[in-house]
Amino acid sequence: MKSSRLFLVMVLSSTLVLGSHAALSQTQQSYTLLVHPIFTPAQAELVYQPLVDYLNAVTEYRFELQTARDFHRYWLDIRRGQRPDLVLEDAHLIALRMQQHGFVPLVRADEPATFSLLTTDLAATEPEDFVGRPVSSMPAPSLGYVVLASWFTNPMQQPILESSAASWLDAVEIVFAAEAEAAIVPHNLVRRYVNMASVMTSTEFPHLTIAASPDLPDAVRAAVVRSLLELHEQPEHFGVLHELDIDEFVAADADEYLGLERWLDYVFSGF
Repeated sequence: MKSSRLFLVMVLSSTLVLGSHAALSQTQQSYTLLVHPIFTPAQAELVYQPLVDYLNAVTEYRFELQTARDFHRYWLDIRRGQRPDLVLEDAHLIALRMQQHGFVPLVRADEPATFSLLTTDLAATEPEDFVGRPVSSMPAPSLGYVVLASWFTNPMQQPILESSAASWLDAVEIVFAAEAEAAIVPHNLVRRYVNMASVMTSTEFPHLTIAASPDLPDAVRAAVVRSLLELHEQPEHFGVLHELDIDEFVAADADEYLGLERWLDYVFSGF
């Protein structure tokens, strides 16, 4: 009888230990936030890691930042069907992921995004003034690149696209280095370079957006949305929004993204 009781105690103890390890494993499961490569990987870590740290601090879940080396590899991964748990991207790529992989937009920056063609040539008044002249941009399929491509649809009337910029700031610096005569840049940089003339500005897009894979558990998704919508009300975490150069996150409406993937037609076909 005593040996039977001892065996039962051992079985129960083993069950409790296995159960505790399973619970621990579940709480330690990490979810990936992939960010688009509008910065070098080192810069991206400085900009986006505070966001990941915030989510780790205020939710019961664990998140990890994933950066990409460049847009070429990033685009290949999208085309291969890569499905990270969460992505932070511009609207046209969010729209593509919605259409092809069932992603759901969760939150976006409160103000809309635009791109403008900036130049130090004060005599230039329209994009056509830069046909045959070097214009700086980040590579395709960055939103700035596809906007620029939409302004030059005649294959015989094109600028010389210098698309080696490692960031949008780098695109402007290439102009000041006299390696290009204009640059396509997002709205937040336009405000900083008041000494440059804006030749043309794009239509408005939903700005910086975080979207979730259809595989992400509903509870995790809800925690992310709740935490990010409250972020601007927490002054101790002001640095997160400051690094992202936005004022706050608001709820994203999926209808705002419908059809925006067609902007990629200007640089890709049959994607």
